[in-house]
Amino acid sequence: MNDIKILLASDDQELFSAFRAVMGEMPDFALVGVGRNSNEALGLVATEHDLDIVLIDENIGPTPAHDLVREISMRRPNCAAVLLSTSVDENVLTRALEAGARGVLSRQPSLEELQTRLSTAAEWARGISRWIGGGQAETVGGRRGRIVVVAGSKGGTGTTTLAVQLALTAAAKDKNRSVCLVDMDLQSGDVPSYLDMVHRRTIADLVEVAGEITGSMLADTLFVHPDGPHVLLAPVEAEQAEDVTALAARQILGALRSRYDTVIVDCGTFMTEGTVTAVELADKVALTVTPDLPSLRSAKRMVRLWARLEARKGEEVVAVLTRQTRKNEIQPDFAARILGLPLAKTTIPPAFRALEKAINNASLSKVEDDAFRKAVLQLAGELGIVDGEPADGGGKRIKAGAR
Repeated sequence: MNDIKILLASDDQELFSAFRAVMGEMPDFALVGVGRNSNEALGLVATEHDLDIVLIDENIGPTPAHDLVREISMRRPNCAAVLLSTSVDENVLTRALEAGARGVLSRQPSLEELQTRLSTAAEWARGISRWIGGGQAETVGGRRGRIVVVAGSKGGTGTTTLAVQLALTAAAKDKNRSVCLVDMDLQSGDVPSYLDMVHRRTIADLVEVAGEITGSMLADTLFVHPDGPHVLLAPVEAEQAEDVTALAARQILGALRSRYDTVIVDCGTFMTEGTVTAVELADKVALTVTPDLPSLRSAKRMVRLWARLEARKGEEVVAVLTRQTRKNEIQPDFAARILGLPLAKTTIPPAFRALEKAINNASLSKVEDDAFRKAVLQLAGELGIVDGEPADGGGKRIKAGAR
């Protein structure tokens, strides 16, 4: 049997040192990481695909331990969450089990107790993995989907246009790739006008059943576009945006991740609980900016907001320059210095007339501008949405808008 892989969720250095020392005497167990807070722990749970057990310190924060147990149980049903508690009694055990934990372990266990409890939890976890086919329940082809968020520094930076184009490109590039486009511009989402869609269901219809979403529920809610992507629309009424809470967004995106190879989320420019949660969960976050100071300053404010909310660090965001040409006063290198963020190698050129015609005819898959289409394909490769497209053969930034 392969080593049992364990993640510790705790910011207690003494606890970490004690567990690492004890596990050094357990040859079949491997401590693969430590999440110093709940957000770090969730990030590691998302990236460590072969994880068997998560040990959760009762003192973890900012998300309380029992809520973290629920999140992990929802996102990784084949991973055993075990609560570490100062006292182990009937009340503590009952609360933990109700939250979805596989047991409670003392914060200072003996070697024998630790080995017994972890072996039992690992046996359960691997049994569940075999039952659901490994990975996650109802995964697509046994794979875990990739979430890419596209957000805008301010209005007019082409966020929705780019998100729609990336979804269409991903679906066209590989017919076997399942793609979902999520309109999480919850107050003013307008994807239907870009794709000539009329659909009565939206993300608001999934909120009440978010904890138990099935494939049939998604099939009834999503629109299947003729060009490939499945589309989950924003609420029709702006006030319904408040119904898409952080927990609902986490559950809905988790369900989509488990069923699609690629999930592209248009978060717009206005941040809500739901959109901030999408930014936190994403494998990649692209922030659209235009080469002007108001947009660049707005981008810096947006990234600082995400950092304050502990949703995403600045270095984990990639800025995408849109409407970029060699004639602009602000060029990519200067924009990168202002932003202080990683900048995508690919820039998106202006294609006003081609986009106007395509949007007015609701045919964004047929934009008649080769430079624009090539740039979108290259950016999709950079973001991991399609198999990597060589930018220019040498890793230099592409001036896709050069004429």
